[in-house]
Amino acid sequence: MEYPIRVLCVFSLLDRGGAESMCMNLYRRIDHSKIQFDFVKHGPQKGAFEEEIHSLGGRIYEAPRYQIYNHQFYCTWWKQHLEDHPEHQIIHGHYYSVSAVYFKVAHEMGRITVGHSHSTSVSGPNWWETQLKRMLCKGVERQADYCLACSKAAGQWLFPHKEFTVLPNAVDAERFSFNPRIAQEVRCELSLGDHYVVGTVGRIVQVKNPMGIVEIFKALCHKEPNARLLWVGDGALREGAENALALAGLSDRVVFTGVRSDVDRMMQAMDVFILPSFFEGLGMVLIEAQAAGLPCLSSEEVPREADITGRCEFLPLQRPELWAERILAAPRDRPHTIEAICQAGYDIKTSAKWLENFYMDCLK
Repeated sequence: MEYPIRVLCVFSLLDRGGAESMCMNLYRRIDHSKIQFDFVKHGPQKGAFEEEIHSLGGRIYEAPRYQIYNHQFYCTWWKQHLEDHPEHQIIHGHYYSVSAVYFKVAHEMGRITVGHSHSTSVSGPNWWETQLKRMLCKGVERQADYCLACSKAAGQWLFPHKEFTVLPNAVDAERFSFNPRIAQEVRCELSLGDHYVVGTVGRIVQVKNPMGIVEIFKALCHKEPNARLLWVGDGALREGAENALALAGLSDRVVFTGVRSDVDRMMQAMDVFILPSFFEGLGMVLIEAQAAGLPCLSSEEVPREADITGRCEFLPLQRPELWAERILAAPRDRPHTIEAICQAGYDIKTSAKWLENFYMDCLK
């Protein structure tokens, strides 16, 4: 066996989504003398992680986006890539809506495939694409040699008839641990002062329910005029959310930060964290928020496994007034939770070591 083993990680794009962030957390911690990551992305858009990947020794390859009509062209691209890169013996598929397609080519080329579920559903920009993704996902478990998932619920969704291993969405708990000095710095930078700050982090897309966040904040402001919303992230529905907040007269109470590389710092300035998603594989930002000592309110669609400190509450999406009540009733202390995070198996050092051994075992 030659080292380092170059594992090919497959994504849609290399932006700051939950799956991408999880992979990068592991990549930073893994022993690069033993394991090196290379990446396939789909499309020319430059992602937020690309410069860091290059700095860590990773290579990035651009595959064509998969459409039904270009099936043969897509498969040909994969066959050519694997012929040109015999070092890629392990294909780790995080872009699972088309994993069944490139896994099949990988098997024909004698490669090992690892399916990784990060969600409990899929969605597209329209009904047709959503149905196509759901259909393609059904073939993943047949083509995956090994199956990993971020939670039991995520594994049961993508691999309903196959054994899978839960690899927790581990975080660097020490980096997120609450620091009053940093909290004050960030509040000054963002002009948040001593306001009561509700925070959320994530792509501003349909699955994250941005209009639900707007409705929750509207209900909260009726009860607490001192409230402010710190919204970290960006996406296609940001303009719609901004317009809805403007119509409600709340624009001056919301801070949109856009995509940030310092989510750990942003969380220092929050008093409570909300995640009213329509679905999540686990909700890695909930783990990060708990590492920051924040009380967390999440939708009932998020797996209960995400509550590892006892500071998460799961609420129905249809009742923004209830969310407002529970936000105001949330505890105001910021305990240190590093020990609880590690004991629950979400320590990044432990997960990185496990993954190193997993890849080496795959090639034995």
